Amino acid sequence: MKISSKFLYLEVKNFFREKTVRWAITGLVLFGLYSFYHGKKVIGSQLATISSIPAVQKTHLQHIAEEGKGKTVGTTAYYPFFYTANYPSPWASFSIGQRDVNAFSLKIKILGIEGQLYDSELTNPLTLLVGNLDAAFVFIFLFPLLIIAFTYNTVSQEQEHGVWRIVETNAPSLLTIIFIKLLVRFSAVVITASVVFLAGVLLLGLPFSGPTFQLFGVIICYLLFWFLLCAFVISLGKSSSFNATALVSCWIFLCMLFPGIANVLISGQIAIPEALETTVRQREGYHAKWDLPKKPTMETFYAAYPQYRKYPIPENEYSAGWYYAMQYAGEVEARESAGQLFEKLAQRQALAEQIGMLNPVIYAQQMLNRVAATDLTNHIEYLQSVKRYHKQLREYFYPHIFENEQTENLDWTSYPKYQPQAVTANAGSASVLPLVVWSLLAGLSATLLLRRNFIQYSRKQNA
Repeated sequence: MKISSKFLYLEVKNFFREKTVRWAITGLVLFGLYSFYHGKKVIGSQLATISSIPAVQKTHLQHIAEEGKGKTVGTTAYYPFFYTANYPSPWASFSIGQRDVNAFSLKIKILGIEGQLYDSELTNPLTLLVGNLDAAFVFIFLFPLLIIAFTYNTVSQEQEHGVWRIVETNAPSLLTIIFIKLLVRFSAVVITASVVFLAGVLLLGLPFSGPTFQLFGVIICYLLFWFLLCAFVISLGKSSSFNATALVSCWIFLCMLFPGIANVLISGQIAIPEALETTVRQREGYHAKWDLPKKPTMETFYAAYPQYRKYPIPENEYSAGWYYAMQYAGEVEARESAGQLFEKLAQRQALAEQIGMLNPVIYAQQMLNRVAATDLTNHIEYLQSVKRYHKQLREYFYPHIFENEQTENLDWTSYPKYQPQAVTANAGSASVLPLVVWSLLAGLSATLLLRRNFIQYSRKQNA
């Protein structure tokens, strides 16, 4: 396929001469700039909260220690909170993912853990409905609209204005002409996307490393899919109004209807009654033991911590050791449902990824969130780390509780500190293969239909 440089120059000149093209590109660049500001603001607010934790924790424990003077550690240990944080990756401001709905900082007591894991801040319902206008939103939802606007009348407009018959008569290769027209439009989109992405890298301070290039690779493959989908619709040889309607319908289906249907299917396929059951079982397991003999509760505790058998637990009066043993026993009773909860959450994530392979929009969003470490998997790992930290805290306080140590004798600065997860993106985990496969299918279909509906038809007309 020989490309005429003269025709390419004329096509570029004619394409960019349209004011709507220049306004569309300018508008999308402005949306991109705002998305960087919004993403930086959201993640910056979270980082500001996280950075304030050490000072808040220190002041809080000083107040607890001061108020607890003259009391035993078993009494005082009921009150303090210990803060944890899920630090954002350097790429989180690009794709916020689920960080706006899932708690990024949990404060926990040494009481039963299950009921404390699912506390989160109130979120604006409008934000939940619309979503965050972050960079991922711009590339996933707005750039396809730009592609549709640029391509829907690539050939049909000239057909409707009677110009295409002149092209058919004089052009040596119609396929080359169509290819050049599409190439100019695709190049305009890719250049715009590259400029916006580079601006995002600089404004958001993204490191020039593997995950950043993965983000760019996913975006380019995703835009290629949409462009070839548009080429497929164009190859049907219909009118401009048909092309526009068909492409906007595809956008609505892939971006809105399909994800909604998929969410309903996933929720129905993998129901999670354990979310409520876990909390209820822990609370019932704890509260019921107030009216039961203490020995069964203590035996449950001793099975995990036999070293505390040497401390007497009076049967007919309250003791701090028995109280915290009750809390632990409640956790034990909720352990099975808690395990099922996390297992089903993982199953939901796996099923969502499988369904995502059927929809390039969902898949691209999942890959951006995965690279940015803002997906459900990251949140589950954070909750698991909080559970491990809770265990460390309990085991730190148990000896002081069973010894009936006084609050003022405890070093409140030597408690275990929460060790956050490594702030790294899932480098190497974002595959673009499904996007490439969808692009190839759309591209091959478009090529075959172009040959049938334009090339062969033109030959019949000229015969």
